Amino acid sequence: MGTRAIYIFEDDHEEVFVYKHYDNHPSGAAGCIEGAKEFAWALPRFEASEFAAAFVVANKKRRGGEVRLVHAGFKDRLEMLEANDCCDYYYVISFIPQEHTLWVEVFEKGVLGWTLLDEFPHDVMKDRYHECA
Repeated sequence: MGTRAIYIFEDDHEEVFVYKHYDNHPSGAAGCIEGAKEFAWALPRFEASEFAAAFVVANKKRRGGEVRLVHAGFKDRLEMLEANDCCDYYYVISFIPQEHTLWVEVFEKGVLGWTLLDEFPHDVMKDRYHECA
């Protein structure tokens, strides 16, 4: 069974939602985000839609919906998460220009709803969680 997650890529203009079916504990997510950097524009250029597309390219291993964009017609983030209530985690990925780094927020679904587990620069996430980044 997969550990499902929604990845939310955000910038000053938009949020783009991507669903990923497998390997979405923070250790797996750190590597998935790192893999997207190979296909994305070099930082500090960061656009949510472009980085989301790079994430899909880097992480789609076979045909089907194991990694896919999520319909953008939701009124807000909460409605999108409720529509994807099978997910165990969600991640918010943005770029902090002052620090010249990707910023990641990690949320886990519990009995009482979503809990912020951690937030940090992506490099810290890789050091803390990813075995082979």
